[in-house]
Amino acid sequence: MQDDGLKSVVAALIDIAGTDDVFKVVEADEIIEKLPETLGMDKQGLSVIIRDLKGMGYLEVKYFTPDEYCLLVSRRAAELLRREEKKTEAEPVAERAPASSVTRREKDEKKSPRMGLKLLLAAFAGGAAGGALVMIIAVIVLKLAV
Repeated sequence: MQDDGLKSVVAALIDIAGTDDVFKVVEADEIIEKLPETLGMDKQGLSVIIRDLKGMGYLEVKYFTPDEYCLLVSRRAAELLRREEKKTEAEPVAERAPASSVTRREKDEKKSPRMGLKLLLAAFAGGAAGGALVMIIAVIVLKLAV
């Protein structure tokens, strides 16, 4: 989830409805109150985000009107939110990659053209050997049949 609106709506829905496998009726105004003011979310934008979350499998919706939703927040949405939080905490550490991993990647990229040529030659040799074997067997069968 890269959009802050999606993350905020999921967090608000988990806070309001929980993830206890029970459908709950939630009012749109209640969800909008939990969202940050910087999003400037209205009921129409909220319904679009809830439809997107339903399409992604993070929510199950029994019914919805412009003012209320009967929905179930899946545990998958809570796991996704936790993963996003862990990812944002780990980002500064991920920026500092060790030099050895960069050089190893560069070495792999340099080897790949040679490896491709070796694989091509091995495949050609295998095909030729297989064709020769089939030809020998065909000649033997024809000699014995005649």
